[in-house]
Amino acid sequence: MNPNSRRKVRHFVSHPLEGGSVTLAGRSANYLANTLRLGAGAQVVLFNGIGTERYATVTALSRGQIDLALGEARSHQPVSPLVIRLVQGLAKGEAMDTAIQKATELGVARISPVTTQFSVVKLPTQRAMRRLAHWQNISWSACEQCGRHYPPQIDSVRTLAECLAELEPGDTRLMLDPTAEQGLTAFAVDHPTAVTLLIGPEGGLSAQDADTARASGFKACSMGPRILRTETAAMAACAILQNRSGDLS
Repeated sequence: MNPNSRRKVRHFVSHPLEGGSVTLAGRSANYLANTLRLGAGAQVVLFNGIGTERYATVTALSRGQIDLALGEARSHQPVSPLVIRLVQGLAKGEAMDTAIQKATELGVARISPVTTQFSVVKLPTQRAMRRLAHWQNISWSACEQCGRHYPPQIDSVRTLAECLAELEPGDTRLMLDPTAEQGLTAFAVDHPTAVTLLIGPEGGLSAQDADTARASGFKACSMGPRILRTETAAMAACAILQNRSGDLS
């Protein structure tokens, strides 16, 4: 790779970026040295998701690790003025991965995976912990690609009722329902500052799920005449909200 390339590689690291140098091992070293094949002199941007983003130059490579000299701090993207929390019904495999990835790219602040009455996926505790780590990796990779500095908070899997019980007041609460009379844009026009968006899994929200949500202050809205896949609905709804009140407006 040309070290003077206009677009620098961005890479997430899970530790502080202080001082004049850093040594990376494990996943980071393998990705930069073996996947991207960066050599001495190549320039990258390192960020840790907690407030630091710095230019770095590869100085040395050895088996299993890569040394970089840290340069100046880099200004990063401001967060969206619209705080979106996506309460996503637990979907199967790639559908859930796509929802997490695209929500990250679209600036969602928090993602809460929930089990609902129609959820097909069942996650025992140990498997749920592995899936959470997997989703975090997807989110970090999405941040690397889209230029986002702060990754969204991703919650552990809980039931819908457990999640809704701990919501903080003051947000606009919307749930997607293809039978709803009003569209999403009818509620986005008021330019809220915080939105909690509930989207069901592949089978949608059951009548019981919808009643639980309504009892917590959610209003039903549709995405038009077509029935969207759960991951498509997440992308489309977040994009509409960001266009009306967030950083895509």
